Amino acid sequence: MTSIISINNFNKGFFKKKVLSDITLDIKTGSVYGLIGPNGSGKSTLMKSIYGLVKGSGTISSLGKKGVHIREVVSYMPTEDFLYSSMKVSEIIKFYVDMYSDFSFLKANELLDHMQIDPKEQVSALSTGMKMRLKIVLCLSRECSCYMLDEPLNGIDVISKKKITETIIKTMDEERSMIISSHMLGDIELILDRAIFLKNGRVVIEESLETLREERNSSLEDLYWEVYND
Repeated sequence: MTSIISINNFNKGFFKKKVLSDITLDIKTGSVYGLIGPNGSGKSTLMKSIYGLVKGSGTISSLGKKGVHIREVVSYMPTEDFLYSSMKVSEIIKFYVDMYSDFSFLKANELLDHMQIDPKEQVSALSTGMKMRLKIVLCLSRECSCYMLDEPLNGIDVISKKKITETIIKTMDEERSMIISSHMLGDIELILDRAIFLKNGRVVIEESLETLREERNSSLEDLYWEVYND
């Protein structure tokens, strides 16, 4: 397996508060990583740091690229609603085609069809679940090495969750990696290969799900309770 993202002794603080402390991780191809932890544990800050939106000490690189250049090989979906409500879905797709050289128009339309999103629909008319589906389409339609999804299953309906998990499985292959932050553990456990538990800005567990099940004989939700119930 090839290393896609390398993080070494990364630290980030806001004012006097340390948000990330001594983060060292190696994200490899062919695996879906779950970035797990409660609100405030540093999940979103870590993703934004990888994507070059947040600066700190230590190093983060992806296939030889650093800082904002990481965006050339990593696709990121934030939790924030970044969709222009006045635009149609087809207009947003065209906008992404113009913005990213690796954005696949064909793949985007295939995913829109699978997600049951009408390209002629205006964004303002989409439900919360449909907007999340569209955000997933925009992220996964890039032909890049790593995808980062920040809370893709949060606050949406059951059908949207199923569509999104199906699309994640369909997108993954041995040449790519994916990082999904979530506290919806029951929904993502079956699609994860490895789990990264963040607590107070530190990595407290980084292991394959197979090993966690064999050694601890517990589900992700059981382990979550064990790590964070203090």
